[in-house]
Amino acid sequence: MARSLQRTDTDEPQAAAGVKPRRTPGDDRRARKVEDILWFLIAAVVILLFVRFVLLLFGARTGVPFVDFWYGLTAPLIAPFAGMFGNVDTYNVYTGQRIEIEALVAIVIYALVGYLLVLAARLLRREPRAS
Repeated sequence: MARSLQRTDTDEPQAAAGVKPRRTPGDDRRARKVEDILWFLIAAVVILLFVRFVLLLFGARTGVPFVDFWYGLTAPLIAPFAGMFGNVDTYNVYTGQRIEIEALVAIVIYALVGYLLVLAARLLRREPRAS
């Protein structure tokens, strides 16, 4: 007995029956692009905060244009977490080194929130389950 190799995934019969047509490859590409943009933004924020943490850890001096620029750039990202742990004194008077715990918390929080946004974007891309 010979089987016919007829395509059954065309949109015409579904449209005639009132069924919503399937997603197109263009929709999938757009959704993946949104995910890529979200991952880029997450990585950029985490890298900015990590460099700030390292600069403070090694005691980078304020007054140097690059250091002042970096601290100014990342200050709005740290602002929601400022004072979170009260007055924890991790500043070394002799070397200028400081462990900024708020920066570490901000890195973790922004990474987790970003990951949740990527998961939400994936949910929008996923096809609904058949009942």
